[in-house]
Amino acid sequence: MSRYRGPRVRIIRRLGTLPGLSNKIPHLKSNSTNQSTSNKKISQYRIRLEEKQKLRFHYGITERQLLNYVRIARKAKGSTGQILLQLLEMRLDNII
Repeated sequence: MSRYRGPRVRIIRRLGTLPGLSNKIPHLKSNSTNQSTSNKKISQYRIRLEEKQKLRFHYGITERQLLNYVRIARKAKGSTGQILLQLLEMRLDNII
């Protein structure tokens, strides 16, 4: 199983606090330097991508592992989202 070894604080700054990643408090950069980006509308694609990345970094899994869990959850009867979260919570590395 691979583990993310890159800069964690950068991800926390971008995605918000993730308890599974680090307990550090990021120093937020001032937003006054680039005001044009704050007025832009956030696309649906960006929202979905950020939520997917939060799942990946919170549970410490790779893209391929997440896709395999999504496939299993879609095949099972019931709510796909709830089954996906159950599968992720049942992982041994999450319990310990």
